[in-house]
Amino acid sequence: VVHGVQLEPLHVIQKRSIDQPLRILIVYDESVYRLDTDKFSLINNTILPEAVRFWEQALMVRQTKETIRLNRKCESSQVFVKNSMTYCIDSCKQATLCGEVQVPPDHLDVCRVCNSTGQDCHEDANTMAGPGISNADFVFYVSALQSERCHKGLTVAYAAHCQQEAALDRPIAGHANLCPDSISIKPQELQTLLSTVKHEILHALGFSVSLYAFFRNDDGTPRTPRKPDTGKPYLNEKFQIHQWSDDTIRRVVRSEWAVRDGTINRTIDMFVTPRVVREVRDHFGCQKLEGAELEDQGGEGTALTHWEKRVLENEAMTGTHTQSSAFSRITLALMEDSGWYKANYSMASPLTWGRGLGCNFAMRSCMDWITSNTRRGRSIHPFCAKVKRDPLQTECTDDRSSVALCNLVRHTTPLPPQYQNFASLVHIPAGEEGYYGGSVSLADHCPYIQEFTWRSKNVVVRGSQCQFEDNNPKPEKNFALESYGPSSKCFDHTEHMWEERSCRQTREWQHWGSGCYQYRCQHGRLHIIIANKSYECYFAGQKLNVQLMAEGWLHRGAVVCPSCKEICNTEFERRGERCKVSEDAPPDSYYPRDELKCSSAPTPHAKALLSSLILLSLTVAASTSIPRMYS
Repeated sequence: VVHGVQLEPLHVIQKRSIDQPLRILIVYDESVYRLDTDKFSLINNTILPEAVRFWEQALMVRQTKETIRLNRKCESSQVFVKNSMTYCIDSCKQATLCGEVQVPPDHLDVCRVCNSTGQDCHEDANTMAGPGISNADFVFYVSALQSERCHKGLTVAYAAHCQQEAALDRPIAGHANLCPDSISIKPQELQTLLSTVKHEILHALGFSVSLYAFFRNDDGTPRTPRKPDTGKPYLNEKFQIHQWSDDTIRRVVRSEWAVRDGTINRTIDMFVTPRVVREVRDHFGCQKLEGAELEDQGGEGTALTHWEKRVLENEAMTGTHTQSSAFSRITLALMEDSGWYKANYSMASPLTWGRGLGCNFAMRSCMDWITSNTRRGRSIHPFCAKVKRDPLQTECTDDRSSVALCNLVRHTTPLPPQYQNFASLVHIPAGEEGYYGGSVSLADHCPYIQEFTWRSKNVVVRGSQCQFEDNNPKPEKNFALESYGPSSKCFDHTEHMWEERSCRQTREWQHWGSGCYQYRCQHGRLHIIIANKSYECYFAGQKLNVQLMAEGWLHRGAVVCPSCKEICNTEFERRGERCKVSEDAPPDSYYPRDELKCSSAPTPHAKALLSSLILLSLTVAASTSIPRMYS
């Protein structure tokens, strides 16, 4: 990282209000142009423009009024600073890199050098300042190289800042590398890719372990003490990063952290800046929570540079993408607490994970949460305790956006003691509980309900998110009469398998538990649409018995009604309506009902128990068994 790009004097910038929309200039490395045509078109026309537009709308800055000319890299790691200008010892490097991208000469300032004693300081006559970059606050260099880092944990992309301005230390240049083999052009994976690029841009803008020590208070003064000779924070020699103050990140010890073998002391790093504290307390409904917990696993590039997966699972700034991600108010608060930005909180997405679950959820282990709620007969969501095994029984995510599975699996070796979260499990022999845990290690192996994909012969067939029409099963495989699309949500089935009957055969499908269906909110009630037939819900928990013909088969099963308020309350309030009170449901004869009509001649009736022809399995894209990693 190059520090000290001189733009304007501190007293000038410090007086400027943080009230101008962030302006990001994208610069492509030539590797981007070598992408396949479809991938380049997706990145160039959709992903990068939308990702940049999002942050330009979400963040405001003190406007950069001067031309940006980036500093040249020095041959030596040591530099001299004179009159706020950076001087190399003897010479500058021939090329200045930002990540994998060579910075164009037009973007560079003149090379300034001194001798080894700091004397004879001058501008190198063999170099000249380029025209620089105008009308931008941040320059983002993008490459698309299948680098060695791309093979680490199936990384999709990685990013960082590379230069900071001199007055307030704000990053003004950064880079991202998109791993070409991980770029998917499938429509149902578009949002995942877009979220990934937004995530990486934010690392370069400020959400980074190498930038926390440079954060500033609202008045522009440093949050972390500075060295008097350089004006920079003190260096942590062990980790070779600038060390932040306890006012930014504080280490907290949780005593009596419940695990399988008893209790342990658990050390946690908490982000404790004012706005982050306020937002995270409001989110969980826990006013004694010290701050927002940072990730403690994953090594360099993941630990401390993301939110802890266990407590903020689908927040977009956790360390792996697992399901529909949300850039929440907590993340925007961190960016505002940097002192470099003002956040537009209307751009934040609602975060459902852990919302309102209180201090026991936010401050104690998932084993504690699962055990105490099970003992009281309460829901253990968002965690789960159903081991993934055949026959697979699916569930719904808490927001009903996807069909999902509990990612509790058997690992090949016992988990580390601090990640063993079960003293007993249904159907698991006593003594083997230490092998079982969630498939996502960054979530401390706490098992939770998660999206997945269907595969056939190890090829992804479709995903489980309800909103995508491409996830519809083929008609001949649509045993539960599902319908995926923009107006669909996930609804639970009953405990009984769905079956299909013809005049010659009955088929029971082993994989069941939930499905995606269209719905409508009208006349004060929720209506679930199954095979284009409307089923009106009268109370939460009502079982809608389905018996309908499709593709020459009579489909029999049941769908469970959620509460009207859960699904329709927002829509009804917008229309000035409200859900009707619950009442007894009419008899089954009130609902659509088909009968199987066969000839009167006796027909052999073979009953076959069939597995789904499309086997359910957890895939790379679903991040259940192998997470898609961020860096």
